[in-house]
Amino acid sequence: MIKLIDILNKLSVYIKSLNKNTIVFILGALFMLLFLRQCNQISSLKQELKQTQQVADRNLNNYKASLDTIQLEKNSKSQLIATIRSYEFEVGKLTEDKSKLIANYNKALNIKKETEKINSIIAAELQIKDSIINANYTLIQMNDTLKFRVTDNKEWDKYNWRRFSGEVDILKDENKFSVVSNRFDFDQGVSLQTAIVKTPEGMRLKITSPYPGLEFTRIENINLVDDELNRPKVSKAGWSLGVGVGYGFNLNSGQVLNIGPSIGIGLYWSPRWLRF
Repeated sequence: MIKLIDILNKLSVYIKSLNKNTIVFILGALFMLLFLRQCNQISSLKQELKQTQQVADRNLNNYKASLDTIQLEKNSKSQLIATIRSYEFEVGKLTEDKSKLIANYNKALNIKKETEKINSIIAAELQIKDSIINANYTLIQMNDTLKFRVTDNKEWDKYNWRRFSGEVDILKDENKFSVVSNRFDFDQGVSLQTAIVKTPEGMRLKITSPYPGLEFTRIENINLVDDELNRPKVSKAGWSLGVGVGYGFNLNSGQVLNIGPSIGIGLYWSPRWLRF
């Protein structure tokens, strides 16, 4: 049985047999390994700090978004723009309420979970105030019936318009009038322009429409992020086959340390902290 004292004695004899160049080479290699390990630890700490800061910034942003209300501004055409702060949710840490909210959007938009994923959600509720004044009308009498027709069309541009038409049949019976039938048709086109804008305060939703009298009563934007996909790849320890070409200090078989080019091929084992 090999005893520990025997191993230590053999190790001591081997160390004493090494010349100065070999010892310098070994110490230099150990220094470089320790230096690389320290650099790797610093890099890992910086990445963890960055991720922690991202989570803190996200929570602060969502808190401010919950307090935010619709703000209005005007563009160069004097059209109102509604804007509000955006939310940001991490898909791997959704609460029950948020998960139900995302599920409702999946169902409403017929999202196929196998092939489609939501990256951003935009919701808007609007109210339109309009009036029909001095519309075009005609009145036609046919025997005892009066036919009243009215039309009113507005075309603001190719995508924003309003078309209204109506018809009422009125029956005259002695001194009484009664409505026999009526029909009203209302057709409307409304265009919306929206963007998610990055500002110094964070992401904001902006939405507008050239349709007159339109008011946004609720707007909301939720951006979904996946922290796991954005994490840097963590290398694992293991064996690898490699070829190396370089220039630097070399220790030859005669234990002579010199400077020059080197080339090598071999099977290597590297710890996780040395893989990057």
